[in-house]
Amino acid sequence: MTTDMKTPKLILNYQKYNDAKLDVKTQAIIGSLTGNANFPITSPSLIDFTDVASAFSSSLTAAASRARVAVSLKNDARETLLTSLRLLAMNIDSLAESNRSKLVSSGMDLAIEGDNTIGLAAPQEFIIADGKNPGEVKFMVKAVENAKSYIFEYTEEPLTLESSWISKGASTREYTFGNMTSGKRIYGRVVAIGTRGQEVTTNVLTRMVQ
Repeated sequence: MTTDMKTPKLILNYQKYNDAKLDVKTQAIIGSLTGNANFPITSPSLIDFTDVASAFSSSLTAAASRARVAVSLKNDARETLLTSLRLLAMNIDSLAESNRSKLVSSGMDLAIEGDNTIGLAAPQEFIIADGKNPGEVKFMVKAVENAKSYIFEYTEEPLTLESSWISKGASTREYTFGNMTSGKRIYGRVVAIGTRGQEVTTNVLTRMVQ
């Protein structure tokens, strides 16, 4: 009698992740590997990986200006991070020796899942409100069961299919954007991210920046 058991492995390519989701994911991986007895030493090291992740996170902030040089530097930092993620996943795969629990403890995504995907409901009670200071806008949604993180996005008018969205990832259900232009109308939405990478997006709301 044979059993059809697939060997668990980590995904090696995070290219499908958008910038905000990639930022959130790498921070989650760093948190999972910090003090993790399963992987006391990795290649690249946790220190080196954290430096690469921090450089990418900083480049996202700079690229929000949409300046061509800043966007180009962000793209370079993204490719460096993706390469580092691939090397880290390959190393952890080797260290874990197909132990699923160890792989999951790394915070990285499994390429093969034997169980059913956990459901993720659409975020409810989405609100865009004024922040505490001029030029601040606060996004809020009701906490989503099984959501691991959230991505908050906005774009300025006019809203079109080609609109460029500014994204920021967070582990909490609220986020405040700052340094926005007063009197400018913005459109916003929130994406809930599940533990298996599922994504559910709210409807788009609009508000005038105070």
